[in-house]
Amino acid sequence: MLRYVLQRLTMLLVTLWVVITLTFILMHAIPGDPFTSEKKLPESTIQNLKAFYGLDKPLPVQYVNYLKNIVVHQDFGPSFKSKTLTVNDYIANNFPVSAQLGIQSLLIALVFGLTLGVIASLRHNTALDYTAMIIAVLGVSVPNIVLAPILINIFAVKLKWFPIAMWGTFAHTVLPSIALGAHSMAVIARLMRSNMLEVLNQDYIRTARSKGLSSFVVVWRHTIRNAILPVITILGPLAATLLTGTFVVEQIFGIPGLGKYFVQSVSDRDYPMILGTTIFYSAILITANFLVDIAYGLIDPRIKIGAKGE
Repeated sequence: MLRYVLQRLTMLLVTLWVVITLTFILMHAIPGDPFTSEKKLPESTIQNLKAFYGLDKPLPVQYVNYLKNIVVHQDFGPSFKSKTLTVNDYIANNFPVSAQLGIQSLLIALVFGLTLGVIASLRHNTALDYTAMIIAVLGVSVPNIVLAPILINIFAVKLKWFPIAMWGTFAHTVLPSIALGAHSMAVIARLMRSNMLEVLNQDYIRTARSKGLSSFVVVWRHTIRNAILPVITILGPLAATLLTGTFVVEQIFGIPGLGKYFVQSVSDRDYPMILGTTIFYSAILITANFLVDIAYGLIDPRIKIGAKGE
Protein backbone atom coordinates (compact mmCIF):
# COMPACT_ATOMS: atom_id res chain seq x y z
CA MET A 1 0.00 0.00 0.00
CA LEU A 2 2.89 2.37 0.77
CA ARG A 3 4.29 1.89 -2.72
CA TYR A 4 0.87 2.58 -4.20
CA VAL A 5 0.66 5.85 -2.23
CA LEU A 6 4.17 6.92 -3.29
CA GLN A 7 3.38 6.22 -6.95
CA ARG A 8 0.24 8.34 -6.79
CA LEU A 9 2.10 11.11 -4.96
CA THR A 10 4.80 11.17 -7.65
CA MET A 11 2.14 11.39 -10.35
CA LEU A 12 0.53 14.26 -8.43
CA LEU A 13 3.75 16.29 -8.33
CA VAL A 14 4.57 15.65 -12.00
CA THR A 15 1.05 16.57 -13.10
CA LEU A 16 1.14 19.76 -11.06
CA TRP A 17 4.47 20.77 -12.63
CA VAL A 18 3.03 20.17 -16.11
CA VAL A 19 0.01 22.32 -15.27
CA ILE A 20 2.21 25.16 -14.02
CA THR A 21 4.42 25.00 -17.11
CA LEU A 22 1.59 24.83 -19.64
CA THR A 23 -0.37 27.58 -17.90
CA PHE A 24 2.67 29.86 -17.91
CA ILE A 25 3.40 29.20 -21.60
CA LEU A 26 -0.20 29.65 -22.75
CA MET A 27 -0.64 32.81 -20.69
CA HIS A 28 2.38 34.47 -22.28
CA ALA A 29 1.46 33.20 -25.75
CA ILE A 30 -1.74 35.25 -25.77
CA PRO A 31 -1.33 38.40 -27.89
CA GLY A 32 -1.61 41.70 -26.10
CA ASP A 33 -0.24 43.40 -23.06
CA PRO A 34 -1.54 43.52 -19.48
CA PHE A 35 -0.91 47.25 -19.35
CA THR A 36 -2.83 48.21 -22.48
CA SER A 37 -6.15 49.91 -21.80
CA GLU A 38 -8.57 52.43 -23.28
CA LYS A 39 -6.38 55.15 -21.83
CA LYS A 40 -3.10 54.84 -23.72
CA LEU A 41 -0.08 54.99 -21.43
CA PRO A 42 3.24 56.52 -22.47
CA GLU A 43 5.74 53.95 -23.71
CA SER A 44 8.17 54.88 -20.94
CA THR A 45 5.50 54.17 -18.31
CA ILE A 46 4.75 50.77 -19.84
CA GLN A 47 8.45 49.88 -19.86
CA ASN A 48 8.79 50.94 -16.23
CA LEU A 49 5.81 48.79 -15.27
CA LYS A 50 7.26 45.79 -17.10
CA ALA A 51 10.59 46.29 -15.35
CA PHE A 52 8.87 46.62 -11.97
CA TYR A 53 6.99 43.32 -12.42
CA GLY A 54 9.91 41.54 -14.08
CA LEU A 55 8.20 41.24 -17.46
CA ASP A 56 11.19 42.74 -19.26
CA LYS A 57 13.27 39.63 -18.60
CA PRO A 58 13.46 36.68 -21.06
CA LEU A 59 10.61 34.17 -20.70
CA PRO A 60 12.87 31.34 -19.42
CA VAL A 61 14.09 33.63 -16.63
CA GLN A 62 10.52 34.67 -15.82
CA TYR A 63 9.49 31.00 -15.72
CA VAL A 64 12.30 29.98 -13.37
CA ASN A 65 11.59 32.92 -11.06
CA TYR A 66 7.87 32.18 -11.06
CA LEU A 67 8.43 28.48 -10.36
CA LYS A 68 10.88 29.33 -7.59
CA ASN A 69 8.41 31.70 -5.93
CA ILE A 70 5.69 29.05 -6.01
CA VAL A 71 7.81 26.14 -4.75
CA VAL A 72 9.94 27.98 -2.19
CA HIS A 73 7.68 30.79 -1.00
CA GLN A 74 4.21 29.61 -2.11
CA ASP A 75 3.87 33.08 -3.62
CA PHE A 76 1.77 33.65 -6.75
CA GLY A 77 2.98 37.22 -7.08
CA PRO A 78 1.30 40.64 -7.06
CA SER A 79 -1.91 41.53 -8.81
CA PHE A 80 -1.39 43.95 -11.69
CA LYS A 81 -4.71 45.65 -10.95
CA SER A 82 -4.36 46.13 -7.19
CA LYS A 83 -1.86 48.35 -5.42
CA THR A 84 -2.24 46.63 -2.05
CA LEU A 85 -3.43 43.04 -2.59
CA THR A 86 -1.41 40.11 -3.92
CA VAL A 87 -2.82 36.99 -5.58
CA ASN A 88 -2.29 35.14 -2.30
CA ASP A 89 -4.40 37.79 -0.55
CA TYR A 90 -7.24 37.31 -3.03
CA ILE A 91 -7.10 33.54 -2.54
CA ALA A 92 -6.98 33.81 1.25
CA ASN A 93 -9.81 36.35 1.42
CA ASN A 94 -12.19 35.01 -1.22
CA PHE A 95 -11.59 31.29 -1.63
CA PRO A 96 -13.27 30.43 1.72
CA VAL A 97 -16.50 31.80 0.25
CA SER A 98 -16.12 29.66 -2.87
CA ALA A 99 -15.15 26.67 -0.73
CA GLN A 100 -18.24 27.04 1.46
CA LEU A 101 -20.42 27.20 -1.63
CA GLY A 102 -18.69 24.18 -3.18
CA ILE A 103 -18.83 22.07 0.01
CA GLN A 104 -22.52 22.80 0.57
CA SER A 105 -23.23 21.91 -3.05
CA LEU A 106 -21.29 18.65 -2.70
CA LEU A 107 -23.22 17.72 0.45
CA ILE A 108 -26.51 18.41 -1.34
CA ALA A 109 -25.36 16.33 -4.30
CA LEU A 110 -24.25 13.42 -2.10
CA VAL A 111 -27.25 13.31 0.23
CA PHE A 112 -29.95 13.68 -2.40
CA GLY A 113 -28.06 11.87 -5.17
CA LEU A 114 -27.39 8.75 -3.10
CA THR A 115 -30.91 8.80 -1.69
CA LEU A 116 -32.53 9.07 -5.11
CA GLY A 117 -30.26 6.36 -6.53
CA VAL A 118 -30.96 3.90 -3.72
CA ILE A 119 -34.72 4.51 -3.73
CA ALA A 120 -34.91 4.20 -7.51
CA SER A 121 -33.03 0.88 -7.50
CA LEU A 122 -35.01 -0.64 -4.62
CA ARG A 123 -38.28 0.43 -6.28
CA HIS A 124 -37.20 -0.47 -9.81
CA ASN A 125 -39.80 0.14 -12.54
CA THR A 126 -42.21 1.86 -10.16
CA ALA A 127 -43.48 5.42 -9.94
CA LEU A 128 -40.71 6.25 -7.44
CA ASP A 129 -38.06 4.98 -9.85
CA TYR A 130 -39.47 6.97 -12.77
CA THR A 131 -39.84 10.14 -10.67
CA ALA A 132 -36.28 9.90 -9.36
CA MET A 133 -34.89 9.41 -12.86
CA ILE A 134 -36.92 12.31 -14.26
CA ILE A 135 -35.36 14.53 -11.58
CA ALA A 136 -31.92 13.14 -12.48
CA VAL A 137 -32.40 13.76 -16.20
CA LEU A 138 -33.50 17.34 -15.53
CA GLY A 139 -30.49 17.84 -13.27
CA VAL A 140 -28.12 16.67 -15.99
CA SER A 141 -29.87 18.54 -18.81
CA VAL A 142 -30.37 21.98 -17.24
CA PRO A 143 -27.08 23.89 -16.73
CA ASN A 144 -26.64 26.05 -13.65
CA ILE A 145 -26.61 29.20 -15.78
CA VAL A 146 -30.26 28.39 -16.62
CA LEU A 147 -31.27 26.80 -13.31
CA ALA A 148 -30.02 29.71 -11.18
CA PRO A 149 -32.36 32.37 -12.68
CA ILE A 150 -35.27 29.90 -12.45
CA LEU A 151 -34.61 29.32 -8.75
CA ILE A 152 -34.29 33.07 -8.15
CA ASN A 153 -37.56 33.78 -9.95
CA ILE A 154 -39.55 31.10 -8.10
CA PHE A 155 -38.11 31.03 -4.59
CA ALA A 156 -36.75 34.57 -4.21
CA VAL A 157 -38.93 36.84 -6.36
CA LYS A 158 -42.33 35.13 -6.22
CA LEU A 159 -42.33 33.11 -2.99
CA LYS A 160 -39.78 35.34 -1.21
CA TRP A 161 -38.41 32.37 0.74
CA PHE A 162 -34.77 33.28 0.14
CA PRO A 163 -32.73 36.42 -0.65
CA ILE A 164 -32.21 37.18 -4.32
CA ALA A 165 -28.45 37.60 -4.21
CA MET A 166 -25.34 38.54 -2.21
CA TRP A 167 -23.75 36.59 0.65
CA GLY A 168 -24.04 36.83 4.41
CA THR A 169 -26.45 34.48 6.16
CA PHE A 170 -27.21 30.80 5.63
CA ALA A 171 -30.32 31.78 3.67
CA HIS A 172 -28.07 33.44 1.07
CA THR A 173 -26.30 30.12 0.45
CA VAL A 174 -29.30 27.88 -0.21
CA LEU A 175 -30.24 28.78 -3.78
CA PRO A 176 -26.63 29.05 -5.05
CA SER A 177 -25.80 25.67 -3.48
CA ILE A 178 -28.81 24.01 -5.13
CA ALA A 179 -28.04 25.61 -8.50
CA LEU A 180 -24.43 24.47 -8.32
CA GLY A 181 -25.05 20.99 -6.92
CA ALA A 182 -28.03 19.93 -9.07
CA HIS A 183 -25.95 18.50 -11.93
CA SER A 184 -23.66 16.53 -9.61
CA MET A 185 -26.67 15.24 -7.68
CA ALA A 186 -28.16 13.92 -10.91
CA VAL A 187 -24.88 12.25 -11.93
CA ILE A 188 -24.57 10.54 -8.53
CA ALA A 189 -28.22 9.43 -8.57
CA ARG A 190 -27.96 7.79 -11.99
CA LEU A 191 -24.63 6.15 -11.22
CA MET A 192 -25.81 4.87 -7.83
CA ARG A 193 -29.01 3.46 -9.32
CA SER A 194 -27.21 1.55 -12.07
CA ASN A 195 -24.61 0.23 -9.61
CA MET A 196 -27.27 -0.85 -7.12
CA LEU A 197 -29.23 -2.70 -9.81
CA GLU A 198 -26.07 -4.49 -10.94
CA VAL A 199 -25.05 -5.48 -7.40
CA LEU A 200 -28.56 -6.63 -6.47
CA ASN A 201 -28.37 -9.20 -9.28
CA GLN A 202 -25.06 -10.67 -8.11
CA ASP A 203 -24.89 -14.25 -6.80
CA TYR A 204 -23.56 -13.27 -3.38
CA ILE A 205 -26.61 -11.06 -2.80
CA ARG A 206 -28.92 -13.95 -3.61
CA THR A 207 -26.84 -16.15 -1.30
CA ALA A 208 -27.16 -13.61 1.51
CA ARG A 209 -30.92 -13.53 1.06
CA SER A 210 -31.12 -17.34 1.01
CA LYS A 211 -29.31 -17.45 4.37
CA GLY A 212 -32.17 -15.53 5.91
CA LEU A 213 -30.51 -12.14 6.27
CA SER A 214 -32.96 -9.27 6.53
CA SER A 215 -33.41 -6.90 3.62
CA PHE A 216 -31.93 -4.10 5.73
CA VAL A 217 -28.71 -6.05 6.32
CA VAL A 218 -28.46 -7.15 2.69
CA VAL A 219 -28.94 -3.62 1.40
CA TRP A 220 -26.79 -1.70 3.88
CA ARG A 221 -23.99 -4.18 4.57
CA HIS A 222 -23.59 -5.82 1.19
CA THR A 223 -25.30 -3.89 -1.60
CA ILE A 224 -24.62 -0.22 -0.84
CA ARG A 225 -21.01 -0.83 0.25
CA ASN A 226 -20.15 -2.36 -3.13
CA ALA A 227 -22.37 -0.11 -5.22
CA ILE A 228 -20.90 3.07 -3.75
CA LEU A 229 -17.31 2.34 -4.86
CA PRO A 230 -17.72 3.83 -8.38
CA VAL A 231 -19.34 6.88 -6.78
CA ILE A 232 -16.27 7.36 -4.60
CA THR A 233 -14.02 7.35 -7.67
CA ILE A 234 -15.83 10.36 -9.14
CA LEU A 235 -15.99 12.36 -5.91
CA GLY A 236 -12.60 13.95 -6.58
CA PRO A 237 -13.49 15.30 -10.03
CA LEU A 238 -16.99 16.22 -8.82
CA ALA A 239 -15.66 18.16 -5.84
CA ALA A 240 -13.18 20.01 -8.03
CA THR A 241 -15.90 20.67 -10.62
CA LEU A 242 -18.13 22.16 -7.95
CA LEU A 243 -15.32 24.41 -6.73
CA THR A 244 -14.33 25.61 -10.20
CA GLY A 245 -17.94 25.71 -11.32
CA THR A 246 -18.67 28.46 -8.83
CA PHE A 247 -17.55 31.05 -11.39
CA VAL A 248 -20.94 31.30 -13.11
CA VAL A 249 -23.03 30.92 -9.95
CA GLU A 250 -20.98 33.57 -8.14
CA GLN A 251 -21.57 36.01 -10.98
CA ILE A 252 -25.33 35.38 -11.07
CA PHE A 253 -25.86 35.62 -7.30
CA GLY A 254 -23.27 38.37 -6.72
CA ILE A 255 -21.21 36.19 -4.39
CA PRO A 256 -17.77 37.61 -3.45
CA GLY A 257 -15.89 34.39 -4.10
CA LEU A 258 -12.61 33.73 -5.86
CA GLY A 259 -14.39 32.84 -9.10
CA LYS A 260 -15.83 36.33 -9.37
CA TYR A 261 -12.37 37.90 -9.21
CA PHE A 262 -10.96 35.33 -11.64
CA VAL A 263 -13.52 36.38 -14.25
CA GLN A 264 -12.56 40.01 -13.69
CA SER A 265 -8.86 39.16 -13.98
CA VAL A 266 -9.43 37.60 -17.41
CA SER A 267 -11.00 40.78 -18.76
CA ASP A 268 -8.27 42.86 -17.05
CA ARG A 269 -5.48 40.60 -18.38
CA ASP A 270 -4.13 40.31 -14.85
CA TYR A 271 -1.52 37.62 -15.59
CA PRO A 272 -0.53 36.74 -12.01
CA MET A 273 -4.17 36.49 -10.94
CA ILE A 274 -5.08 34.26 -13.89
CA LEU A 275 -2.00 32.08 -13.42
CA GLY A 276 -2.35 31.86 -9.66
CA THR A 277 -6.05 31.03 -9.70
CA THR A 278 -5.66 28.45 -12.47
CA ILE A 279 -2.77 26.73 -10.70
CA PHE A 280 -4.56 26.89 -7.34
CA TYR A 281 -7.71 25.25 -8.68
CA SER A 282 -5.66 22.70 -10.63
CA ALA A 283 -3.86 21.77 -7.42
CA ILE A 284 -7.23 21.22 -5.76
CA LEU A 285 -8.37 18.95 -8.62
CA ILE A 286 -5.15 16.94 -8.63
CA THR A 287 -5.09 16.61 -4.84
CA ALA A 288 -8.75 15.56 -4.78
CA ASN A 289 -8.05 12.81 -7.31
CA PHE A 290 -5.05 11.70 -5.25
CA LEU A 291 -7.13 11.46 -2.07
CA VAL A 292 -9.85 9.53 -3.91
CA ASP A 293 -7.25 7.05 -5.19
CA ILE A 294 -6.02 6.50 -1.64
CA ALA A 295 -9.55 6.19 -0.26
CA TYR A 296 -10.44 3.71 -3.00
CA GLY A 297 -7.36 1.68 -2.12
CA LEU A 298 -8.40 1.58 1.54
CA ILE A 299 -11.96 0.52 0.73
CA ASP A 300 -11.29 -1.98 -2.07
CA PRO A 301 -9.00 -4.84 -0.94
CA ARG A 302 -8.07 -5.62 -4.56
CA ILE A 303 -6.09 -2.37 -4.71
CA LYS A 304 -4.08 -3.39 -1.65
CA ILE A 305 -3.41 -6.82 -3.08
CA GLY A 306 -2.33 -5.30 -6.40
CA ALA A 307 0.01 -2.89 -4.64
CA LYS A 308 1.64 -5.69 -2.63
CA GLY A 309 2.12 -7.79 -5.72
CA GLU A 310 4.04 -5.09 -7.59
